[in-house]
Amino acid sequence: MNYRTLARAVTLAPLFLASTAGLWVGCAEEQPSKTTPASIHGEEQFWTCGMHPHVLEPGPGQCPICGMDLTPVNAPGSKPPAEAASASGERKIKYWTAPMDPTFIADKPGKSPRGMDLVPVYEDEVATGSGSTISIDPVVVQNMGVRIERVERQSLFRHIRTIGEVEVGEDLVSVVNLRFSGWVEKIHVDRTGDLIEAGESLFEIYSPDLVAAQEEYLLALRSQGPKSDLTRSARRKLELFDLDPRDIETVARSGKVRRAVPIRAPRSGYVLHKNIVDGGRVSAGKDLYTIGDLSKVWVQAEVYEHDAPWVEVGQPAQMELTYQKGEVIEGSVAYVYPTLNEVARTLTVRLEFPNPGLRLKPGMFATVYIQFRREDDTLVLPTEAILHSGTREIVFVALGDGRFEPREITTGLVGDRHLTQVLSGLTAGEEVVTSGQFLIDSESQLQEAIAKMLARRSGAANSSADIEHDETVYACPMHPAQLSHEPGRCPVCGMDLEERTASPEELTQLRMSRSDTEHAGHPSTDTEQEPGSSRYVCPEHPEIHFDKPGRCPIDGTFLEEHQTGPMSPENMQ
Repeated sequence: MNYRTLARAVTLAPLFLASTAGLWVGCAEEQPSKTTPASIHGEEQFWTCGMHPHVLEPGPGQCPICGMDLTPVNAPGSKPPAEAASASGERKIKYWTAPMDPTFIADKPGKSPRGMDLVPVYEDEVATGSGSTISIDPVVVQNMGVRIERVERQSLFRHIRTIGEVEVGEDLVSVVNLRFSGWVEKIHVDRTGDLIEAGESLFEIYSPDLVAAQEEYLLALRSQGPKSDLTRSARRKLELFDLDPRDIETVARSGKVRRAVPIRAPRSGYVLHKNIVDGGRVSAGKDLYTIGDLSKVWVQAEVYEHDAPWVEVGQPAQMELTYQKGEVIEGSVAYVYPTLNEVARTLTVRLEFPNPGLRLKPGMFATVYIQFRREDDTLVLPTEAILHSGTREIVFVALGDGRFEPREITTGLVGDRHLTQVLSGLTAGEEVVTSGQFLIDSESQLQEAIAKMLARRSGAANSSADIEHDETVYACPMHPAQLSHEPGRCPVCGMDLEERTASPEELTQLRMSRSDTEHAGHPSTDTEQEPGSSRYVCPEHPEIHFDKPGRCPIDGTFLEEHQTGPMSPENMQ
């Protein structure tokens, strides 16, 4: 039985192999041939350089400028690839692109050159993006990390945060000096930093001038009485010596001259400076004590120049000491100095704070907050949502379903908590992008740039059909880089252009220059101008020339005037 089964297997084996081979051949014949996306869908495929996007070629190759391999880019409005769903009501995929390199476009799913999975771009997104609204796939939006916040009406305020230095108030400082010379007999306050009261005796001094004045006063008092002019004149002399009235009354009651007269403190406070020793001689006008009242202190703060116009006298202020975090001392703006620090470009502002318990000591540094403006019930948005583009301020308004609208707004006060006042351009309840807006802006510019470049590429191809047909150009024998598709003169030296066969690179250069000039305007040509007339040429792109002054449409360089007629020998030199 085993032999019979083996023989049957050997007989059927060739038949099985033949049928399998035929099936494989049939499948191979039914398998479609591999074609390019353009051949499948009849769409036009272009290739561009990642470093020079203005270079567009109809097929693969290398960039004529840098030599990099060109990458594919599909024209806007091309037919969707085979992977697009054809069912009714289902979104159709237009092409696939790399998340990190939107210039890389493919007609089917796959991997980008960096190894990332391609993401789809749908037809409705491309159509929407061509207008003022940008449409991005939700997957791409999520990869961008886009965050959205609502525009609301609320109170907006701003504080200036700066550093201040504690000082003794200039209006609370007194200096003790003498209006006569003498010798110190005894010192009662002999230490700097002592707390004294107004009228307290600081020291006692002997002065011959003061002794003589006392004798004159006592003599007039005994001879003329207290009501006489002579007595009043003698008393007035003691008062002008700045003698305390209590000490004058003591002399009058006792009838005796005091050899050592006490000098008293003019105010209560702390001894900030002492310049006197026991037994020393002091001269008239010499400062002996400096006394300051520290119950209220000044804080000198520096405010930047751009914040200076908003600071006013009377505005509330708060101060926080470095060694007492969280403890706030309240004060106010007392004075705004009229001049600016020319070196630091800051404005000095004087603040006044109470000083209970002597917590604020002169010389300390403290953090100061000045509330200089407040707006109630105003429209605000997060400051990070604003894109500053020179003179304009742009935000991206989220419309839902991956659609975003760039909108120009007018802003006002920039407040705390990263909020900015909106004067126009938005309404309450709208949602704006606060994170990822730079990527959205790049996406919108990319969509616009691709559409414009392909339009220019198509126009250039149509306008230069005659150039490609005969493959001839007109070039200057002295300046070979000066090319033209028709006879004329060199814009540099004025020599007649010579006809010759063009290379593929020269045809590409001429085609691109023709596209740029037609896109920018209507340039003048040698045949359109009379001999001896002027035309304006770009010094960096001599193929760009106009019949009136202006700027180069490629790089913005000022156009230079050149004569189109025959040049004189002087000009040739």
